[in-house]
Amino acid sequence: MRWKPLLAALGTAALLAAIPLLQRALGFSVYYLVFLYFIFFWVAQATSWNLFSGYAGMFSFGQVAFLGTGVYTVAILIMRYGWSLPAALPVAAALAGLLAFTVGWIVFRLRSLRGELFSLFTLVVGIGGGYVANSTPWIDGGQGIALTRVGYPALFESMTEYLYYLGLGTAVLAVSVAAAIQYSRLGRGLFAIHDDERVAEGLGVPTFRYKLTAFTINGLLAGLSGGIHAVQMNYVAVDSVFTLHFSLYAILMSVLGGTRHWMGPILGALVIHSLSDRLASAGFSELQQVITGSTLVIIILFMRDGIYGRLRDRLQPTLVLMAVTALVQWLALRPVDGLTLLTITVFVALAMLLLPPAVYDRVAAAWRPRFSSGSGMGSAL
Repeated sequence: MRWKPLLAALGTAALLAAIPLLQRALGFSVYYLVFLYFIFFWVAQATSWNLFSGYAGMFSFGQVAFLGTGVYTVAILIMRYGWSLPAALPVAAALAGLLAFTVGWIVFRLRSLRGELFSLFTLVVGIGGGYVANSTPWIDGGQGIALTRVGYPALFESMTEYLYYLGLGTAVLAVSVAAAIQYSRLGRGLFAIHDDERVAEGLGVPTFRYKLTAFTINGLLAGLSGGIHAVQMNYVAVDSVFTLHFSLYAILMSVLGGTRHWMGPILGALVIHSLSDRLASAGFSELQQVITGSTLVIIILFMRDGIYGRLRDRLQPTLVLMAVTALVQWLALRPVDGLTLLTITVFVALAMLLLPPAVYDRVAAAWRPRFSSGSGMGSAL
């Protein structure tokens, strides 16, 4: 039963793999591939953060250091040493993982660095990475690196399509790893650490080893995704790479979607990036952070377990509402932009999920008794 959501996610990934082929055949805008690439990027980043910080309950702000390591490794290897992207990506992941292992080994040995002190230490690591890159000539030296000689296999029609598949593959890998960890002994140990680390130690959980393992995997996946993103950025500079935007958005998406399950970061990435993209397209990019932050506050106040926790109990009526909303938009607003349709549909679904349980139970009972809370398809999640 617990593997059904993962099978559904992998099935969705298989359908997404056909999107570029449809784009070739139907000729719709390549921007849809770019939009989906960013969803994949954020799924990988949020998932990699969540499998340590969400599962173990230790908030890390060092995500940007691992991502930045991956970005600069790929940029340097390709532009200065003539490596190919497939050859550079494993090195990027390995170096980011090594950084995470080193930081984790130091921090987790010092038992005094817990809670807020751990978060502050990782914040310093993230900020410090930018200073190191900016002041070291062979890394950046304040000059930036333009990725102008990146090739792609002839199998793909364009670099956009190539990055789409790399992003999709990385997202699938990150989600699969997070799901495997959640259902493993390591996952149970991380959740025990989340609940009470001292009690977990008393029960025989090897907390140091488990935390170090999860933190290293966090770095590996973040570095791999960052390496691909270096090519998407096209021009790598310290100000655009080592920014807390990456760490904060990874945290935001995980908390919004739900940190206790691997599906949470997927839902959070879909909601936040869809909202951000549509606001920017409508010319309201300056309000993006305000509206996104307000959405997070509302979710925290009314859905303590995140979107996933509430969706699990209301899956069937939510899917029905989303289908009806999409159909109404398609019939009434033609021609309708596909991304706008998606965003409106997602936020109508959020409205359903935000209904207080007492109100939802009354509405569900009046509409269709079998949609009562906790019944139907939601139990499959």
